[in-house]
Amino acid sequence: MYDIQDDRAGHVPEAPEAALPALTVVTVDRVRLRLPEAVTLLRQWSREGRTVHDEIVEQCLLLNEVLDDDEPLAEADLRAATEEFRRARGLRDRSSTLAWLAETSMTGEQYEAFVAGAARRRRFRRRKEAELAAAYLEAHRADFDRVRALWASGPQPVNGELLRGLGGLLGCGEAVVTLGERWAADVPAPLRHAPRGSLVGPVAHAGGYLTGLVLERTVCRDDPPTLRAAGTAAFAEWLADRRRHACVEWHLS
Repeated sequence: MYDIQDDRAGHVPEAPEAALPALTVVTVDRVRLRLPEAVTLLRQWSREGRTVHDEIVEQCLLLNEVLDDDEPLAEADLRAATEEFRRARGLRDRSSTLAWLAETSMTGEQYEAFVAGAARRRRFRRRKEAELAAAYLEAHRADFDRVRALWASGPQPVNGELLRGLGGLLGCGEAVVTLGERWAADVPAPLRHAPRGSLVGPVAHAGGYLTGLVLERTVCRDDPPTLRAAGTAAFAEWLADRRRHACVEWHLS
């Protein structure tokens, strides 16, 4: 198991990687993560585009938050955590899950312990998201407008008038064309707060050029989907702040 500096029990099972040297990789506040457990966490939760350091520290921060959680887990909590994990790993059925367990040499008991820990962290995350959502939404309402837009990005500027008739884009050089509806915060920055019907660009963007047309804009609503999205954004901000104030000490270079 990973070590807790006040000697309380943790929620990450000791995996077969325990045959690795029991060197401490990182200490984050009260959690001291050893090499075997770090390998286990990365195999189970690593996401494309994230650095190893980011993944490990984030998981340690969440582990810190549930150290004192002794509230019984509901069956729904365990089921949701299991499904979330299986989706993240592409484990679509029982046979693929068993194959993954065999590949990682994790026993059924270790898997159950892992799921229980994941369920506690997931429960903490969902409660924190719900706690923060309303205030975050009130402070960032414009970011949660629904925006339907069409934009083209590439190494060369694209004439905006060509977006009014897609056939005209066939004469352009290399460009990536996107048509979609997203939260305002998730569309390219030049389009984020442009009103309906606005033609933006070409402007320099992300190392190239962007030209976009805002087709529709729906003002932010205080409905469940919007509050869930605000909660997700608020939690990311909370976690980033938590990391800035955490005591993180790496022991392996």
